[in-house]
Amino acid sequence: MKEKSIVNTETTENPEKNTKDGFGLITYVIAIGVLIAYGFFIHFLTGRAGAEEPEWSRLIYLFSGVEAIVFAAAGFLFGREVNRKRAKNAEEEKKQADKEKEVAKKQMFDEKKKGLMLGAMAIQEEKTMAAMTPENMVLEGMAPKPAIASIAKAARNMYPELEDL
Repeated sequence: MKEKSIVNTETTENPEKNTKDGFGLITYVIAIGVLIAYGFFIHFLTGRAGAEEPEWSRLIYLFSGVEAIVFAAAGFLFGREVNRKRAKNAEEEKKQADKEKEVAKKQMFDEKKKGLMLGAMAIQEEKTMAAMTPENMVLEGMAPKPAIASIAKAARNMYPELEDL
């Protein structure tokens, strides 16, 4: 049993409306606030560039912790856009693959139908020729066609449903 996945396009295309999982407008404001605070923190660190070794090591240690939080905020802001594009591309590729699959199925069905028709015609011709005597063939102006028997045999092998004919 196949399960179809349902994508809620309302929430994936407009992140401000997506409040069910907590990613509303407030989270964007917080993420942008973190990035602005990071800029001020870097400005503060550049003002302390002449500090001595123990103080500078402590500032770098604090900087690495703040940097991790800022990277998480930036990932939140930019990662959602990247994932949205990837999801949209994957959805379009799936639709295209489904269309190609349907076209291939239709083509396969049509080709099988043509093969069945040709096989049935070959079998009917074989039966007609088997019922005729060589004298009747000459009178009808028909030459014996031994190839029709091999075509009919191949048709029966390829399409078992023609056995009943």
